[in-house]
Amino acid sequence: MSLFDDFIESSETVHAPSNVVSGDLFGTGQTGFGAGFEGVDSVRLETGYVSTGFGHIELPIFALDYVQFQLPATLVDMAVSNDILVVALDTFRILRIDLEKPLEVEEIDIARKPGDGKIVKIFFDPTGRHLVITTENGENYYLYERWRRAKQLAKFKGVTITSIAWNKQASLADPSTQEILIGTKNGLIYETCLEPSDEFFRREEKYFRQVYSIHESTMPITGLHFEQFPVNNRKYFAMATTPTRIYQFIGTVGLANGSKSPGGFGETDDRERTLFEGLFGRYDVNPGFQELPGDLHYSELHFFSRFHELQQQGVAQTFAWLTGPGIYHGNLVFGSQNIGDSVIDNAELLQYPATPSEDEAGQLVTEIPISMALTEFHFVLLYKDRVRAICQLNDKIVYEETISLNRNEIVRGLTVDSIKKTFWIYTSVNMYELVIKNEERDVWKLYLEKKQYDTALQYCKDSAQKDKVYTAQAKDYFGQRRYQMSAKYFAESTVPFEEVVLKFVDKDEKDALRVYLTSKLDRLRKNDRTQKTIVATWLVEIYLSKLNELEDLASSTHCTAAGETLPAATPTNSVAYYKEQQEDFQDEFKTFLETYSAHLHKPTTYKLIASHGRSSELLYYASLIGDYDRVISHWVIEKNWVEALEVLSKQANPDTFYKFSPVLMENTACETNQSIRYLSYVVTSLGNTDPAVHNLLLTLYATQSTRDETALLTFLKNEGREMHYNLDYALRLCSQNNRTQSCVHIYSQMGLYEEAVHLALKHHDLELARINADKPEDDDVLRKKLWLSIAKHVVQENKDIKTAMEFLKQGDLLKIEDILPFFPDFVLIDDFKV
Repeated sequence: MSLFDDFIESSETVHAPSNVVSGDLFGTGQTGFGAGFEGVDSVRLETGYVSTGFGHIELPIFALDYVQFQLPATLVDMAVSNDILVVALDTFRILRIDLEKPLEVEEIDIARKPGDGKIVKIFFDPTGRHLVITTENGENYYLYERWRRAKQLAKFKGVTITSIAWNKQASLADPSTQEILIGTKNGLIYETCLEPSDEFFRREEKYFRQVYSIHESTMPITGLHFEQFPVNNRKYFAMATTPTRIYQFIGTVGLANGSKSPGGFGETDDRERTLFEGLFGRYDVNPGFQELPGDLHYSELHFFSRFHELQQQGVAQTFAWLTGPGIYHGNLVFGSQNIGDSVIDNAELLQYPATPSEDEAGQLVTEIPISMALTEFHFVLLYKDRVRAICQLNDKIVYEETISLNRNEIVRGLTVDSIKKTFWIYTSVNMYELVIKNEERDVWKLYLEKKQYDTALQYCKDSAQKDKVYTAQAKDYFGQRRYQMSAKYFAESTVPFEEVVLKFVDKDEKDALRVYLTSKLDRLRKNDRTQKTIVATWLVEIYLSKLNELEDLASSTHCTAAGETLPAATPTNSVAYYKEQQEDFQDEFKTFLETYSAHLHKPTTYKLIASHGRSSELLYYASLIGDYDRVISHWVIEKNWVEALEVLSKQANPDTFYKFSPVLMENTACETNQSIRYLSYVVTSLGNTDPAVHNLLLTLYATQSTRDETALLTFLKNEGREMHYNLDYALRLCSQNNRTQSCVHIYSQMGLYEEAVHLALKHHDLELARINADKPEDDDVLRKKLWLSIAKHVVQENKDIKTAMEFLKQGDLLKIEDILPFFPDFVLIDDFKV
C-alpha cells in the first residue's frame, strides 16, 4: 500500500507524450502527495507527469535563404559588419547596402590605375565604417562610411593584404580605427591607424610600420587577431596564422605614436615607437608556434565571444583555425600568462567528415572546405557546392544543404557579421543568408549524453527538459552508489515518491532517504498539512535512529579501544570521530526541529523522542514549542534548580510562575534575592503596574526562608489601596507560608477587620490587634465589638484584672461594665479600684 493513500502512481507517465494528458488531471480537485510540491512549473502535474511539448513541430536551426538581388557584375568578395553589406565586383566597383534599408544601394567606383590589377579581397571593420580594399598588385584603397569615393593608401603601396586584426576599442564616437594590425602575403605584420580626413594633403594612414616577420616570405598571414587581457589594459595577446602554422604573442604594449611631425602636411613620424612593437619584439629570436603540416595554400582563423554588442565587445572565449588536416579549435583562457606562454586550453583537432562519393563505388571521400564560420556550438563549413554544420559537442553533422549553382557559377566564400551575428554565403553571382535560430535548442541533450549535468541544466528551456536531466543524474549517481547525491536529484525529478523511497529502503540507505524526504518536505505546499506531518514525523524517527546508532558506535569503539590486542583506532573510527559526528548530527536535528516543529504532532513527537531515550532532544523540542511546564518539571525532578530557574525566566505565563516559584524559591535563595532586587526596581522606580510582576514579587517575598516579615509588609504597605497584586492569591500565599502580620494586613486591606483582629489575637499579638481594631473609624459599633474581642482575650487568656483595667484606659469605647461579664464570679472588688 502507498505511504499516502491518495498518491497517484505515475511511473509510466513521466516520459509520455503530451497528448496522453486528458480529463481531470489538470483539475484543482486533485489532492495527494504528488500535488503538494511547491515551485513546480505549471507543466509538472500532480502525478509527476511533465509536459514535454515534443508534440510541437520544431523549426530547423539552420536555413539557407536566397537573397533577391541582381548583381550588375561578377562578385569578387563580400563582407558584412554591423548590418552594412559591402560587395566588391570585378568591375572595380563597390556596392554598399544598409540592411535596414535594403532598397537603397550605393554604387562606388574606385579610381584605379592600369597597373592596379584585380581586387582580391576586402576587409570590413566591426563598426561597419572602415573598408580596406586590396588588389593583386599591392595597391590598396580605403573607403569610409560617408564617402562616395575610395582613397588610395600610399603608404600601403606594394603590400598585398591577406588579413587585418581590427581594434575592439574603436567606438562610434571616434572616427579612426585606432591601432590595427595588418598581415601580408609575404609573412609580414604591420601596425597602422586609419583616420578619415577631408583634407586633400592629409593621408588617412597616420603611420604604417612593420612590427614582425615570420621570416617565411612564401607564407601569407592568413589570420590575425589580438585581445586585451581583462585584468590588465596594457597586456595584450595576439594570434597569427599561416596555412600551416599558428603563432601566439603575449606581452605588454607601450604608448602608441599619436603626435604629428613638425612638417610634412601633418603626418606622424614612423620612427616613433608603435603600440605593438614591444609585444612582437620579444618574439624575434624564438617565435613560438605550432605547426600542422599540409598542402593547403590557404587557412582561416575565427573567434567567438558571447558578448558581441558593438560598444561592449567581450574577450573571445573560443577560436577555430581551418587548416589542411582539419579544424584546430579550443578555448581561450586569459590569466597570468607571460611571454612564451599560451592562452589556448583544451585544444583539439577535428578532422573533416568523410562522406560517400557520388560515383557508383560510393567510397568515403574527405573534402576540405573552402571557408568556415564559428558559432557558439557549431562549425559552419562551406564547400564548393554545399554548406554543412558540425556540432562542436559531438562532432556530428547536424545540417547539410546543397547550393544550387548555375553554369560557370562558383562558390566564393562565407562571411560573418560579428556584431549582429548573421552569416552570409556568396558565389560569383548570388548571395545567401544562412539563418541560424535557436542554436542552443538541443544542446542540453548533448551535454546530458556527455554527463555534464550542470551545463545541461543551463541550456534547458522548460521543466520537461530539466526533469530528464535530474532523473538521469539521479540514476547515474545511484548506480555509482553515491546515494545522498542521488537523493538530492531524485527530489528535483518527477520520479514517483514510492519508487524512490523503495530504492533507498532496499539499499538500507537511511542517510540518503533522509536527504530525499527533507528535500521533498521543502517542496510541499502550505495547505498539504497531513503530508507534511507524515513526512516530518518519519524524518524524526530517522534522525533519532541515527543518533542512537552514532552513540552506540562511539560506545563500542570506546570499549574496543580498551583491548590490548586490537589495532589502533584510525581517524575515521575513533571515539572522537563518532562523538564529533554525533554532535554535528544533533545540531542538524535541532535545526530540523526548528524548521518543521509547526508541522509535527506534539503527542506523537513526544512519544517518539521519549521511546528512544533522548532526554536532551525532548527538552529541546519542548522548549521550542513553548512547553515550559514539561521542561521545568524535568529540571525540578532532577533537582537542577539553576536550569529550572533559567527556563522559568524565559517565559511569561503567570500560572507557571505560581506553580514553580515555591519550590524554586526554597532551593535557590541567591537567585531569589537577585530577582527581588530587580523586580523591586521595576515596581518602585519604573512604576510597573503589571499584576503578574507584582504577584511574582509578592511570591518571592512570601516564600523566603527568613521569618522576618519586614520586607513583605513594606511591600504590601507601599502598594496602598491601589494594590496591583491579587488579594486572594496574596492571602492564600501568606497563610501557606505563615506570614501572620502580612495576613492581618491583607485582611485589613480587604475590610475584614474581625478576621484581622482574630488572627492577631490567635497569635497573641495584642498590639497588632489594637491597631486593626481602630481602623474602622466610621463604624463605632464595629470598633466596640473588636475592642470587646480584645478585652475578652486579655481577661480570659491572661486572667489579669490589672492588665484589663489598663487596657480600658487605652480606649474610650469600653467601660468597666462592658468587660465585667468576662471576669470570674469570684473576684475581689479591690482589683477594680483605680
